[in-house]
This record gives sequence, structure tokens and C-alpha cells, in this order.
Amino acid sequence: MSLLDPALLDPLSRFHPAEEAEFDSVSPEGLSPEMRRLLVHGGDMTSRLEALHGSAIRLEVLKSEHSGEALYSREVLLRSASSGRAVEYGAIQIFLDAFEPSVRASILEGRIPLGGILNASGMHYYSEPQAFFFVQNGRRLADLLEVESSARLCGRCNVLRGERGEMLARIVEVVPPAVPCATPSHGHSPLESTAL
Repeated sequence: MSLLDPALLDPLSRFHPAEEAEFDSVSPEGLSPEMRRLLVHGGDMTSRLEALHGSAIRLEVLKSEHSGEALYSREVLLRSASSGRAVEYGAIQIFLDAFEPSVRASILEGRIPLGGILNASGMHYYSEPQAFFFVQNGRRLADLLEVESSARLCGRCNVLRGERGEMLARIVEVVPPAVPCATPSHGHSPLESTAL
């Protein structure tokens, strides 16, 4: 494992500069097969979470900030519509200029996850995961995801790009342990971690 670049956590640090969690970089092979299926792909997380939990996913915006016309940042929880349980925490920077006005309006409404909006719009896009991680001492994240503070959380730093490669969004996505995080054979022995 290698050092997780703190710049990758910028969407999260905008909301929680004092978060004490440590983000330990992990390779895709260090994740469990179930977690690899959830995190290691070029699509959106909304549809993956819907398939995993057998439920539609609803958006809860915790905080947001709109810097001028171009950048919209928000902290969100994605919840199972059937159970109400939190299934993902996200901190996201969305580059509004990259979207048509109707899509931009849907994003700013804050009712539907970004992946759901993009899929419904027919817009061509892809995910470009930058890093995968385990979270240690992430008490606030554990509280938001409604799990024990000792629970191992997993996630990824991701970039969404349009069909011409233009930046649509930067996202830090953290999921609760609905499936095992690590492969049993590899365990977890981080060489270095990034504290945020």
C-alpha cells in the first residue's frame, strides 16, 4: 500500500477539516471480492447500491455550498428507500458548467443522487477511481453511517468524467460494512495513512 494523497480527500476536507479519521490506501486486490464489485468499476455508485440493497436509493443533503456559478459542493448520505438505512456517505464537488441547464437544475434541487440524475438524463459519463481506502478512527463517519465506531469502513476517491473526458465531479465515497471490506487472506497492514 502507498500513501493516500491528501489532495484526493479535498471534497471531504472542505466540510470536515478537523476530522480525525485516518485513510489507509489499499489496492483493489486488498478489498474483499464483494467490496471490489461495489467500488472497483467505471459506473455509478447509485445503481450498484440499488442492486446490493434491493432498493431504490434516496438522497439526503447534510450540507452544501455553492461557490459562484461553477462549483457546487455538498456532503450527503445515500439511504435505502425501503429500510431508511444509510448505505453511503459522500462528499462531492460538482462542476456545474459541464451540465445542461435541466440537469444542473436537478442537481441543485438535491432530491436525487447524481448517478440517478445522470442515468435518467441519458448523458454519457464514466467513473475514474483514483484510490481505494480503509477508514480508521472515523467516529463521525461511523455515526453518520449508523455503525459501531470500531467498524471498518471502506471507500474510494473517484472522478466522474463526461464522454470527452471533461471533469463532472470529484467524490469521496464511504460505505458501511454491509459486505466484508478486506480479503481475509490479505488482512489489513497499512504502510502509511493519511489523517484528515
